[in-house]
Amino acid sequence: MMDNDHNTQNVTRLAEWLDSRFTIPGTNIRFGLDPIISLIPGAGDWLAGMISSYFILLGVRADLPPSVLLRMGFNVLLDIVIGSIPLLGDLFDVSWKANLRNAELLEEYQNDAQSAEQHSRWMLWSIAAVLILLIIGLLLLIGWLIASLFEALF
Repeated sequence: MMDNDHNTQNVTRLAEWLDSRFTIPGTNIRFGLDPIISLIPGAGDWLAGMISSYFILLGVRADLPPSVLLRMGFNVLLDIVIGSIPLLGDLFDVSWKANLRNAELLEEYQNDAQSAEQHSRWMLWSIAAVLILLIIGLLLLIGWLIASLFEALF
């Protein structure tokens, strides 16, 4: 069991270095190497995402269920996609902290596997529902725009 505690400490320490090692002077805003790496033009967010994928690899090695691994992947994917947006992405990188989230998921699963899996499933279904509603909304908006365009032209 001591070995698992040691591994958990190492994973948490790595996540802290990546997401919250430094503080902006005069504030409580913490950041790590991840947002700094993300500043590299063109490839920074992808490089940071590859480093963040290490936590998913640890989850695979720990035999986490697919729902937890998917949730970890979503954390990294969101960090990469939104992090790629200039300026907004940098602010998002500082606040989202995907590595700390994934380290917490690894620890949560180690402490209470059933709860971590249930919570991950609930989160994934919620995300899927929101995405489906967004797609339906976009399709309705596009349909309305096309109908309005045809009405104006004819």
